[in-house]
Amino acid sequence: MQPLYVAFDVALAALSVRSVVVLRSAAPWTSAGWAATIGYCVAAAVEFSSEPEQRIAAYVAYAFLLALTVAFVIAGVRDERQAEPWWWPTHPGPTRAEKRAKT
Repeated sequence: MQPLYVAFDVALAALSVRSVVVLRSAAPWTSAGWAATIGYCVAAAVEFSSEPEQRIAAYVAYAFLLALTVAFVIAGVRDERQAEPWWWPTHPGPTRAEKRAKT
């Protein structure tokens, strides 16, 4: 068992849940990326919390990792809003286009 890794996964999952709640449908691909992050955290926590490491949980974690990467790349290309501030989101932030328009 790797308790520090499991604790990190739990903290990242809590941040992910908060980000999904803040963004809702305002940024669908970003929300999908955070939802996949939750799935990754759960699968990785299962993988590293038991002895021996769970092979199926590892495959599921990698699938979620691929899904979250794709979702966040699409969200970046589409210039979707991100949850801000990053350490504990409270509101959707401006897009890059909105930031450029202010300057």
